[in-house]
Amino acid sequence: MLILIADDENLVRLGLKKIIKDTALADVEILEARNGREMLTTCRSMPPDLAFVDIKMPLLDGLSAIEAAKEFCPDTVWVMLTGFSEFKFAQSAISLGVKDYLLKPLEPDKIRQLLLEVQSTMQQRHIDSNHLFELQVSHLFNSPETTRESGFFDLPSGQLYTAVHFYENAVSGQDDSASLYKTALPRLRQWLSSWRTLEDHFALFCLQSGLLCLIARSSSVQAKRIFSHLSKPDTARSFHNTCILYCQSSQGIQDLFEQSAFVQDHLSLALYLEKVVPHAIEELRLLKQRQNAFSFSQTLDKIVQAYIDKDEIRYQKYLERLRNMEGGKELYTEFSSPIVENLSRTLALDHCPADYADFCRLLQLQSENMYQSGVIIQPDIIEQVKNYIEINYAHDVSIISLGETFCLAPTYLSKIFHEKVGTKLIDYVMEVRIKNARRLMTENPNILIKNVALLVGYYSTRHFKDIFFKQTGMLPSEFQKKLKKSPDPLT
Repeated sequence: MLILIADDENLVRLGLKKIIKDTALADVEILEARNGREMLTTCRSMPPDLAFVDIKMPLLDGLSAIEAAKEFCPDTVWVMLTGFSEFKFAQSAISLGVKDYLLKPLEPDKIRQLLLEVQSTMQQRHIDSNHLFELQVSHLFNSPETTRESGFFDLPSGQLYTAVHFYENAVSGQDDSASLYKTALPRLRQWLSSWRTLEDHFALFCLQSGLLCLIARSSSVQAKRIFSHLSKPDTARSFHNTCILYCQSSQGIQDLFEQSAFVQDHLSLALYLEKVVPHAIEELRLLKQRQNAFSFSQTLDKIVQAYIDKDEIRYQKYLERLRNMEGGKELYTEFSSPIVENLSRTLALDHCPADYADFCRLLQLQSENMYQSGVIIQPDIIEQVKNYIEINYAHDVSIISLGETFCLAPTYLSKIFHEKVGTKLIDYVMEVRIKNARRLMTENPNILIKNVALLVGYYSTRHFKDIFFKQTGMLPSEFQKKLKKSPDPLT
């Protein structure tokens, strides 16, 4: 919390500083100003969260200084200090939106209470701001290209943005394959909560693929803290079977999105050809430059997918490609440990082959186990998921939440839902929510749009309007107007 004390009396400033320090608030910085002009100069360069301002100051009085400062300090909480108890001053202070009006000599208990109230207000404001940030970012990363290009959800440049991707390399969503979402995810949320300052914003959400993504808008120091923590051996163990990749940008969220897309497209490089955690985008780019490295890692990934899908023809096709790939022997020799470790999760390799020829022979033998692989999914599991969404659409029905509810890894749930329903899970949730939004407006044509948004699970009215337009081709307000002419405006 940044606090400004503007008073021409040195003893008053010293006394107020002592009271603030004795209150023992976390992360407090105190600035001082001896007159109204100094106060304005300070406010322009460093807008305070809370300002104690004396009414009677030289060069510029406190009320005039606050009136001028409000232009570039819209969120500052103002508190007036005076030795004069005339009501007219209080009236003027109230008209400027001043929170409180304190008489000298100052009462320490009242100031401490005020400080705690302001801190609580700021924390709630930050929670609301972070929630909006999470909505904006998750929507941007899961939106069609046209929406991203519009810049509608773009966030400002000049700040450091960091993206951390978590990919759980697992066959399915049962047994310990959901460890990322059952064990590591709650711990990650706890870490972020303990680290967060009022300057940091974190968004933790799932991409449409099921990949867990953390977007942070924070200082470089805070970003280094995150990477350092993720790199610790005990932390790495908590992210069992998880590949962690990151990228950064100070050019705005759009630039970060483009880097993130590169990371996702080249995930196989990190899975099979990297030995450290976390992986940086620069390391992936260097790996890609190596002859056939990307083709090699992609082929391994396709072999794994063919094994999971029980597609023997496709499996043999990519295995043959692997056998004949130029540079494959050299890449396997250098990266045999991460290759075998990751393949063992799917193909159940019982040992690390000594050379490339043995490796290819072992993959050939594994094809015999293909029809015993994977997890038997209950025939009605997807119907259960759909019914759950139909009932709980107004609540958290993200891929993460659904994975936790049905004990399926989000990556796997996303895949099988798309296969069986023919639409992406996130799009299905949107359809259900908009269907119910239309129903609510049809049943009550005068209902407020913001209330409709809340009732169907959108905390941002702007976000709801965008989704409604995407689904129906018209804004909610247009839909309401047409209801007066037709019982079903979309027909």
